[in-house]
Amino acid sequence: MTVRPLPLLLALSFGPFGGCRGREQPDDAFRAFVIAVAAHQEDIAWDHISKDSQKAMSAARDQAAAESPKGTVPADPRDLLFGDDVSLARPLDEIEVKSQDGDVAHVLVTTAGVKHDVKMVREDGRWKVDLTDGLKL
Repeated sequence: MTVRPLPLLLALSFGPFGGCRGREQPDDAFRAFVIAVAAHQEDIAWDHISKDSQKAMSAARDQAAAESPKGTVPADPRDLLFGDDVSLARPLDEIEVKSQDGDVAHVLVTTAGVKHDVKMVREDGRWKVDLTDGLKL
């Protein structure tokens, strides 16, 4: 068997997380989040949102469960990342980094012709989707 390193090298260099930029960019991280949600990779999708977003989703889930009939709200807040109403997890038409200042970036995401401003934050050297503004109770 002959090992062909060139295709692997090209995939790593030009794939969604490689290239000349060197480090993951906010748009790369958002694409990875969308792929994880679309593939129902719960743990990976959850890992792509900020710690504050995880806390806010858990609190929102707890409040909804307290106010709703038993069994109508998922027990795991990670399940809230999936479903038809998760508009940011739909196929991407376009994504553009609009601004980046230190550990905060804003990307403009277009899905089904609708534009969404998405805040990204860098935690532990990785870009994460910040959903806290949409989860304020």
